[in-house]
Amino acid sequence: MGAIALTFSLIVFRIAAPNLDLQSVVIKNLKFNSSSSPPYLNMTFIAEIQVKNDNFGTFKFQNSSAGVFYNGTLIGTSGFFGGEVRGRETENMNVTIKVSSNVWVNQTYLNGDLNSGLVKLTSYADFRGKVTVLKIAKQSKVSVLDCTMNLNLTSRAIQDILCAEN
Repeated sequence: MGAIALTFSLIVFRIAAPNLDLQSVVIKNLKFNSSSSPPYLNMTFIAEIQVKNDNFGTFKFQNSSAGVFYNGTLIGTSGFFGGEVRGRETENMNVTIKVSSNVWVNQTYLNGDLNSGLVKLTSYADFRGKVTVLKIAKQSKVSVLDCTMNLNLTSRAIQDILCAEN
């Protein structure tokens, strides 16, 4: 009986941070110009993020944010409402970010990337919340999604997405 209880507790009460995955990115309203002074890049970045909760308990996350960066400079951010993902389930959510290059972006790099037709971007999102198992065990968890990708200006699409989950 003790072995069964021990096995049950080791499996059910082992709490991990939920897994995040960037499913897709759609680019809308893309506008760019490398010959203007300063050069600019504007678009709407729509990311579909998958939250997979492998725990036996519900993951309730707080209001969070996501951002898009160019050459280390934040060029777009968006907040999204908190929510929950039940135990052993997966939820998808869309996050829309208005992206606009600004005076803080290195204009020389941006001009070169716009002329090459490929703009390297990074994106970041974090989900902070608690996993509750059987209303007994509660643990705070943070899931982070950090991705690099290339914006192909010719096809007007994102390619070469590579994500690391922390």
